[in-house]
Amino acid sequence: MTYKIQDWKDPFSYFFLSVFVKTLIALFFSKIEVRGAKGLPKHGPFICAANHTSRWDGLVLGKLIDRPSTFMVHPNELKGLQGALLRKGGAFPANPKLDFAGFVSERFRHNEPFIIFPEGNVFYDGQTHPFKKGVAKVALTAAQQNLDVPIIPLAVGYQWTRRKIVVSVGAPISVVDYLSEYDQNPAGTTSNLCKALHREVLALRAELGFEADRKQLLSIKNGLHFLSNKDSNMSLSLSA
Repeated sequence: MTYKIQDWKDPFSYFFLSVFVKTLIALFFSKIEVRGAKGLPKHGPFICAANHTSRWDGLVLGKLIDRPSTFMVHPNELKGLQGALLRKGGAFPANPKLDFAGFVSERFRHNEPFIIFPEGNVFYDGQTHPFKKGVAKVALTAAQQNLDVPIIPLAVGYQWTRRKIVVSVGAPISVVDYLSEYDQNPAGTTSNLCKALHREVLALRAELGFEADRKQLLSIKNGLHFLSNKDSNMSLSLSA
């Protein structure tokens, strides 16, 4: 049995949380460099799938997207005052008993982006771990409801000594072509999509100079499934 999720966002809370996040990032970082910034849609729904190497990641993506969004977090993050603030900012728990794919599809109809870290946890070992199936489930569920919501792979990294954030935005990916395959083999299609997205993020991280992900990418025999962003060599520097 699955349970519905409630959207706790409101314009008043979002405004003040947005100001707080931007101020916090400005205090800790001097610069955000975004490569392929044009690939991040300014309007309409999309899925932002990124690596997760720091607790700053969600705040950074919130600043870059800069409009009300929905994002999935570990249930432990939604306790106490922090949990109340996160819910007001659009967070909901990663809980298999909840109809998260249906909830996100509903938010897509309100033109909201969905932010997800498919690794499932924060990893501090410098490499991007395999993606869990939640991101594919959300994308394919939306496609089954005739919602052609693109997935935007994104890599986040930090140059701590320089107080700098580096981000690379990949080319948008449509999952509509996966639907016929999904009808025949749901588990296999879900796995293939997750692996392909994982490889895309590895490629973006490798372009940013993260050696562990470059080595991991080279060890994968079947290569990239999608094309990397053609504009990935272009960068946009923003003040934090």
